[in-house]
Amino acid sequence: MYNNIERSIAETKVRVLIVCGFVVDTYSEIERGLVELSAKSDRDVEFLWLVPEVSFKHNRFARPESQTTLKEPVWVPHLRDNKIPYVVGNVSKFNVLSNFFLFREIFRKNRIDAVYTHFGFERFWTAFFGKLFGKVTIWHERWHSLGRSYSFIRRLFYRLFIDELISISRFITSTLPPGMRVHTIHNATRTDVPTRLGSKEASELRQRLGISDDIKIVLMVANFRTEKRHMLAFEVCEQVLKKWDDVAFVFLGGGEVRSDFLAKVKGACLEDHIIAPGYVDNVDNYYAIADISMLTSYYEPFGNVVLEAMRHALPVVAFDTGGPAEVVRSGETGFLARDGVVTEFAQRVLDLLEDRQLRVTIGERARLVVQQEYSREVWIKRICALLKDLVIENRKSTQHSG
Repeated sequence: MYNNIERSIAETKVRVLIVCGFVVDTYSEIERGLVELSAKSDRDVEFLWLVPEVSFKHNRFARPESQTTLKEPVWVPHLRDNKIPYVVGNVSKFNVLSNFFLFREIFRKNRIDAVYTHFGFERFWTAFFGKLFGKVTIWHERWHSLGRSYSFIRRLFYRLFIDELISISRFITSTLPPGMRVHTIHNATRTDVPTRLGSKEASELRQRLGISDDIKIVLMVANFRTEKRHMLAFEVCEQVLKKWDDVAFVFLGGGEVRSDFLAKVKGACLEDHIIAPGYVDNVDNYYAIADISMLTSYYEPFGNVVLEAMRHALPVVAFDTGGPAEVVRSGETGFLARDGVVTEFAQRVLDLLEDRQLRVTIGERARLVVQQEYSREVWIKRICALLKDLVIENRKSTQHSG
C-alpha cells in the first residue's frame, strides 16, 4: 500500500530545470520573480537551477567592474536563502560536445521532466538538448525576437525544438509562429506598498542628482537601446521644458546609445533638466522621489517598468503600442499617446505636471490595479499549474504512444 502511495506521489511530482541566461550582476524584478516562483511553488512542482561560474567567459555583466569583484552571480545567494537547489555548470556558446555532456549529466542525476528557459544564447542550447533527451521544452518569450536578425532560422528552431511557448503579452503572442502552442501570461510584480523614503534620504538623493526639493521629477527606466527611443524622449523633454521649467527628467540605465543621448543633452545646454546617472541598483529609491513615469519604447514587449511605476503609485505616460498598451488604461492609470506623436506625449506629461490631484488620483488607481491584476502570487500559481499540466499531458501521451 505504501509503495503505491509513494509511486502515486512520484508520478504527480514535476521537476523542472531552469536555465535563465541572466546577466550575472543584476537582481531586478525579473530575477526576483523567478526566485519567488522557485521558492513558493506548490509541492507538486520542484525547480532546479543551472548556474554558471562567475568567471565563465561568456557571462554578461551590467557593470564591467563586477568581473573582478563578484564571487558568484548576485542572484545565487537568494537561491540559497530560499533553499532552492541549483547546480553549477557552464553552457558553452559553441562547444556542442561540452553542452551534450553537461545536460546529459544533469538529466541523468535529477530526473528532470521539463526545461524552462528565458534569455541569452543558453536558451537555444537548453531547448535543443531538452528536446534531444525527451524533455518538455518550455520557452518563456519576453521580447519580439522574431522581428530581429535570422528570423527564418529562429522560426524554424521554434518549430523543431520548442514544445510550449509562454508569452508575456498579447503583442508578443501575435509575433510568434502561427500554429504553435502559446500561453499568454502577463508579467507580475510585488504588490506590497513600497516604503517611502524619509525626507532626509529623498533630499540627499535629489542633491546627488542636482535636483532641488521643489522640482518635479519625470522618470524613465530603460536601457539605452535603439528600440527604447531615447532620442524621441529627448524631443518630449524639449517640448515640455518650453512650457514648464520646474521639472527634471531622470533617465536610468546604461547602454550603447547613452553617450549619444548625453551629447545631445549637452549640445542643447539642458544638463540641469535632463539627467542620466547610468545603471543603478536602488531603482525603488528613484521611483520614490519621482512624480511621473514615462516610456517611449517602440513595440515594448511588455514593460515591467510600467508595473513598477504603477506599484509606486506613479501615473505612466507611454505610446499606444506593444505591451504598455495592454497594461495602461489611458485616463485611469496613466496616458497613452498615439505612437510617435511627440506633441501628444508631451502634452500628457504637461497635464500631469500641472494638476497634482490628477497625478495622485491616477497614481492611486494604478497601484490598485497592480494589486488586483498583476499579483506575483497569482502569477506563480498560473505558471506552476501550467508547468504541471504540460508535463502530465506529456507523460500521458508518451504512455499512450508506448
